[in-house]
This record gives sequence, C-alpha cells and structure tokens, in this order.
Amino acid sequence: MSLGDSFISGEGGRWQGNVDMAYSHTDSMYGTDRATVCDPSGCRKDPTRVYDGSYTDPTNGKENGCHRSDVAELTESHIPVDRKFNLACSGAVTDNVLPLAAGGRLFKGEWPQADQLEDLARTYDIKLVQLSIGGNDLGFSDIIRSCITRFLASPVGQYCWKVFDWDLKEKLKREVPNKIKNVIDQVRRVMRETGHPDGSYAFAIQSYPSPVPLSPNYRYSQGIGFSSSRYSPGGCPFYNEDTNWARMDVVKGIADMLEGVAAEKNVHYLDLQWAFDGHEVCAKTARQARAGDTLTHPIPSREAEWMRFLSAGISHGQGQVEESFHPNSYGQKVLGRCLKGLYDLARSAGRRVEYTCLNSRHQGVEGVHLEPLGRP
Repeated sequence: MSLGDSFISGEGGRWQGNVDMAYSHTDSMYGTDRATVCDPSGCRKDPTRVYDGSYTDPTNGKENGCHRSDVAELTESHIPVDRKFNLACSGAVTDNVLPLAAGGRLFKGEWPQADQLEDLARTYDIKLVQLSIGGNDLGFSDIIRSCITRFLASPVGQYCWKVFDWDLKEKLKREVPNKIKNVIDQVRRVMRETGHPDGSYAFAIQSYPSPVPLSPNYRYSQGIGFSSSRYSPGGCPFYNEDTNWARMDVVKGIADMLEGVAAEKNVHYLDLQWAFDGHEVCAKTARQARAGDTLTHPIPSREAEWMRFLSAGISHGQGQVEESFHPNSYGQKVLGRCLKGLYDLARSAGRRVEYTCLNSRHQGVEGVHLEPLGRP
C-alpha cells in the first residue's frame, strides 16, 4: 500500500530518459516516450497506457491528474503479495492523507487516502504501508518553480534560496514534522480499527531523491538565462548557488526531518536523497537519449538520467510540465528496488530499521543497494 504524493504515485513514469527535441505525436523521440503506440497504420501517443485514468490535470476536465504510473515505486518493488494498491496522488499534502473525520480533505475528486485505506484494510491483509509526504507541505514545487524563473528571467544573482531559506527551515522545525506525525498516528488508528494492530504490518516513511546534482557535477556550465545550455539542451536551469542549496539544505533538510520523525514514531525509514547520485538531470556522468536509441533498445539505465527534466519551453514541451523533476521510469525502478530491499530487511529484522539507498557507479538500476543509516 502506498500513500502520499507524486514521488510515490509514479509521476514522471511515462518517460524513459530525456531528449532535447520538439515534441512529436508520431514517434517515440529516441525511445524516451513510453506513451508511444505503433501499429501497421503508424504511431500515436496514448498516455493512458502509462497512467491509466490518472493522467490529465482536473482543471482540464479530464481524468484526475494523480499520475499513478504503471512503473510506480510500489509496482516496481515486486514485493510478493497478491495485490498492490497505489493510493498516492501527485500534489497531495498531509491533509489529503488524513481521514476526513480527522480534518482530512478530498483531493482531485477522491476521498482522503486514509479513508480509502480503511475501505481496503477491511477486506485485505495489509503487509506494508509506505508513505511519502511533506514535500508539498513545504512548497517544494513552488521553490523549484521560483529557482527556474529567477534563472531565466531575473538579473544574475537573484537567487531563490535567499527568498525561501528562512521560511523553509522554520517549517522543518515544527510545522511540517508535526503534520507528518499526525498522519502516522491517524494511519495507525485506521489500521488498528480494521484489525491490523501495530507490528502486524511494515510501516515506513521515505525521503526524496535529489533532482539535480551539486554544481561541480553539472555537465553544462551555468551560463545566463535562456542562452544557457542548462536551459537547452539540459532542461536544468538553476544557478550554482541555488542548486547547492536545494541539494544540501532542502533535500538533506527534509531527509533529516523525516529521519527524526521516523525515529520518534517508531516507523521504518528509507533515505533516498543519494539514490540518483550521478543520474540527476544534467549530471556529468549521465547523458540524454540520442539517435539509435529506440523503445525496444532504449538508452541504457547506466547512462541515463533518472529524473525527468524541465518539460516546458521551446524544445522541452513534452508531456505535462507537472512531470518535471520527478523520477522517470528508470528512477521509478530504482525506487522500487529500494523499497523491496527495505521491506525484506524490515521483515527479517523484527524491529525498526533505517537504511539509505545508493547506486553503484557505472552500473544501472541493477547496481542499487541499501546500506544501514547510522544516527549520530
């Protein structure tokens, strides 16, 4: 069972690496677009084959925009159970997970996730509840958007970290961790009331992988605005100062906060902050797809970026912009392996565990492994 936001719902799973080219309705774009369907009459795009009925944003009046992909983390975990339920929804905050009776709110036309969990838990023997939440409560997407806007449209030196740093760190101290603790308490209550006492299932929370590398590890120099290679072909328009802050203050700050919440609430913890190291958008040790890469023989995962790049602009208008800076299909497979490893270790340990997920240099998805996360 997966609960939470876009990083566990499967947002971005349509894409199999990134490529700098204008969107095409008739080809796979060097094998990156898994929504491409070909038959003897030609090729077309069908995002529902990846996202089923959860693709389009509700403001467009179609589907619900939860972006639950066919390669979502839970699906790719290959945990040996009869059924897997992905209740997570792109854009969700803590209030969208809480039960309605505890202040939860409907989201994108769906009941709060804990209420959906309650219905399922009355019928099924739940083995795992995996939670990814908190990023949207912190306004992470707004921060990313501001960093991009300032890089492209503001004078050099108008860094977004100077705007968001204080507020973010204040929220990390009390407001957001308290909201997540409440979610954990309410999920446990729902599980108890449906016949699942504490300890009868694995309950874990996870952090977020970094979408961009540290500044020395970009394959493109910083440049200026729209003329920068970080905008095109890279799809990673960030200042060095902002990207270092995002990696070492935002991503790490969230991870540290979640690690503390997990310890206090006695739930398992999966640290993902370094899981995509070397495969972030614009990382110098990765590349985009190129001629010769196809759907049947795509860019190898050991060479690919595992995050979706900025899907907006003249050459990057591919799919929906909401998919930007979320794990692509390779990234989802990595997260699935991380989750399977944590689940196996949690079951065998018989106690709370906390691990960090890492990848091995010069290897692809198969090189992902877990290491114990030592608390100071």
